[in-house]
Amino acid sequence: MNYRRVFLPLIFLWLGCCVPDGTAQQDRVFHIAILNHKIPKVYEDVFLDPLRKLGYMEGQNLTVERAFGSSKELPALAAGVVRANVDLIIAGGSTGVRAAMGATRKIPVVGIDLESDPVASGFASSLAVPGGNLTGFFLNLPAFSAKRLEILKEALPGVTRVAVLYDPTLDKGPVNGVKDAARDLNLTLLFFEATDERTLEAAFKAAAKNKAGAVINMHSPGLDAYKARIIELATSHRLPLMALFASFTADGALLSYGPNIEDLTSRMSVYADKILRGARPGSLPIERPAKFDFVVNLKTAKALGIKIPSSVLARADEIIQ
Repeated sequence: MNYRRVFLPLIFLWLGCCVPDGTAQQDRVFHIAILNHKIPKVYEDVFLDPLRKLGYMEGQNLTVERAFGSSKELPALAAGVVRANVDLIIAGGSTGVRAAMGATRKIPVVGIDLESDPVASGFASSLAVPGGNLTGFFLNLPAFSAKRLEILKEALPGVTRVAVLYDPTLDKGPVNGVKDAARDLNLTLLFFEATDERTLEAAFKAAAKNKAGAVINMHSPGLDAYKARIIELATSHRLPLMALFASFTADGALLSYGPNIEDLTSRMSVYADKILRGARPGSLPIERPAKFDFVVNLKTAKALGIKIPSSVLARADEIIQ
């Protein structure tokens, strides 16, 4: 018997079976789409960098279609990526998820949506076993929005009127959460819609005119692009601003409490890898954000003449001085 002829193929077969799972398949090119409002490149990199470490190299075995647009444009963009027959759609925000699910119930969708409930929306059978073509990371906890308002009240105990800045194209879950909390906190809320720079300027002008003592910025992928302008308007109107993400506080907002977006976005790459390897999205549990950051900017507090209670500072994950 020719043992060399028998055993060499077996050895090569064994070696092939032992290739680490963390290495992407090299014999095909994967095509994914990121469907969202225009997002900062840093968030793109937070998602794509872990994929690169797993062996997915853009321009080699991975192509990425960046389908960025306004809430009105997202449905058409979603239809376009479906026609392109992509392998996976990464959908951001409730508008992005709605657009993706309105365009396909076959192509896998990984959503990062901090506003809506995927079960109530009819996109998943349950969080534990979604059952369809959608999985990802969703927040939609009215209690979370209430907690943000509670922190704002604790930090600014003298405030009685709070302006709520929100994007009317998104799911109303977070807005409803602060409405419910305001009654228990004896706060009067003033609601202002904003989708672009013009409406942002009008909202801040009206908030100041109506004697708001602070502004709470409800999350919106679309408004994130105007972060610098939002902080500038809050500063010029001398309105303490509470945001969702720590990046706002780092740039001058007074407070922020919300999910760690870098952690959340990087976890999406794990789901993307599993799906590209053949996992069904309907079998991957829909998860909640796991890490939250509470940040206080004392430089901003000093500029506004505000003294943050020591009990609030003691709970902060980060204090900017």
